[in-house]
Amino acid sequence: MIPPSPPPEARRDVLRQWAGTPVTALVSLVSAAVALYVIWAVVDWAMISAVSPTRPMEDCAGASGACWRFYLEKSRFMLFGTYPYAEHWRPALVSVLLLGLSALVGLRITGRLRWLRPPMLVALWAGVIPLAFVLMGGGAGGLLAVDMSRWNGMPVLLILSVIAIALAFPLGVALAVLRHQTRWPVLRRAAIVYIEGMRGFPMVTVLFVGVFVLPLTLPPDTRISPVMATLIALVFFHASYFAEDVRGGLQSLPGSQQEAAFSLGLSWGKTMRLVLLPQALSRSLPALVNSVIGAYKDTSLVVVLGIHDLTSTARMAFSEPGWGQFALEAYAFVGVWFLLSCAFLSWVGRELHRTEGARSR
Repeated sequence: MIPPSPPPEARRDVLRQWAGTPVTALVSLVSAAVALYVIWAVVDWAMISAVSPTRPMEDCAGASGACWRFYLEKSRFMLFGTYPYAEHWRPALVSVLLLGLSALVGLRITGRLRWLRPPMLVALWAGVIPLAFVLMGGGAGGLLAVDMSRWNGMPVLLILSVIAIALAFPLGVALAVLRHQTRWPVLRRAAIVYIEGMRGFPMVTVLFVGVFVLPLTLPPDTRISPVMATLIALVFFHASYFAEDVRGGLQSLPGSQQEAAFSLGLSWGKTMRLVLLPQALSRSLPALVNSVIGAYKDTSLVVVLGIHDLTSTARMAFSEPGWGQFALEAYAFVGVWFLLSCAFLSWVGRELHRTEGARSR
């Protein structure tokens, strides 16, 4: 039996629900057309009109699509820059370690890998961070010594983002606790001045201070590389933003939490460590993930200091004579990397929002 068709009014309601007003319908159609055009242009450039990686570089001359042979020739240079070619396994291992540990942290805070306890993560970070510097610098265990001026590409990006964030987080938590407490007014005011002052400066200014001013404050004959100076500046800069995220979590807790802890005989330190801070960190995780995404992307600003991160080595790859026409391929490589890595961080943030929403219901 054929079901009766809906009345005209019902059909109009369905149409209004899907299309909205004529203006929104027009905007949707134009947006869909633009999206289809962009998708077709990307597919045509990357696949249809592209030059296969098996064909010689000469075939890329005048081609309208991507030259996949370029990635075979320049991928290692874009990843590791001027690091000694025979030692590329060392920056590759450092990159894998930092990426793997970051993925473990992301999966753990979304509720997965519950067997991975926080003390285990802290121990892993405490081991991986010095190991990364030993592998990159060498000079121990029979490894060839490599000056920091030759640290380029992916490992530099990860060192200045992943390690800086890992070191800035505990400092930010300490600053948040100092600003939130009222037992020591002097420390509270000092934390306020530091946080507000650091958040008031542009990141580029902090980087220039770290690279050009910090070495002047060190004892004579003390040398610090631009990479280490930049890492120190990023740690102190990101810590101020993490502190505000954690402080927001602390302020969202009802005052009865602290009163109940005191009534049970807990000291202020135990109350903060066992009662308030765990809840505050859980509530501030979505905001912290958002700050991590911003900090990760802003690391590319180090190119203004002459530090060759992934963006800089990609530019160097097509700056050689005869390679200038492959700028799009080089920057596409960088764009895809940031898209994939930031997509993972965004997924972590969405999972945290979803779990927090489920808890609040």
